[in-house]
Amino acid sequence: MSGETPDERRLARARAAAVAGAVVVVVALVVVPAVMLVTSGDDADRQSRPLGGPPSQPGVASSGDPVVARQAVTEEGVTFSFRVPMTAGWERFSSISTDKSAGGPISVNKSSMGPQGAEAIIFWTSYPDGDYADPCARLLSPPVGSSAADLAAGVSAAPGTELVTGPSNVTVGGRTAQHVALTVREEVGCDPGFFYTWREVSGGAFWSTTGVGDTIKVWIVDVDGTRLFIEAEIRKQAVGGLEQEVEQIVESVRFE
Repeated sequence: MSGETPDERRLARARAAAVAGAVVVVVALVVVPAVMLVTSGDDADRQSRPLGGPPSQPGVASSGDPVVARQAVTEEGVTFSFRVPMTAGWERFSSISTDKSAGGPISVNKSSMGPQGAEAIIFWTSYPDGDYADPCARLLSPPVGSSAADLAAGVSAAPGTELVTGPSNVTVGGRTAQHVALTVREEVGCDPGFFYTWREVSGGAFWSTTGVGDTIKVWIVDVDGTRLFIEAEIRKQAVGGLEQEVEQIVESVRFE
């Protein structure tokens, strides 16, 4: 080292500084992604549940499962709830008030094919006087008997439909119910719910009408004299698995 010229010593110091700088950069590149990984995991946890909701919030699935929210509604004084997978494209809709009926929560709809109309809808009302929907007069006109079985019989014989199954005895939310499944063969029902009509909201996963080839599933539950009417409709072109999602939502119904 003593034989080096001043220029050689300056060059050696510059090289040493460059090596030290490279080491700092490498360390930074290693440390920063580690910090980012921790932060991203924390953000993902916050986004996997309703805003502000703790991980143990009732109605939210445990860690690692799709986020599922329990939705509570009241129809003709009957309060019930059901679980909806919020990460699967389901949206909650309300009807718009008219001269005949008030507006209020009416359905959950799903669009699985992007920003367009829904491929499935589940709506709830009651018979003969729904809170936010009116029965289709040409399909559910009196005389319809006073029992859930009478109403199910009327649904199973509706014009413009082909009976798939039922009426059959089932259980919904721990209560005895009637179930009917149909395929639409003619567009003779009311809009948007075939057996019921209301003023629908346009936009998002909206449901405007029931078409030929669509599947209709109806569950009728007598709750202390109120005939609760739950109807699901699924498009003919709906992707696989959607019918199973509908069944799971109805199976999750619980009465308060």
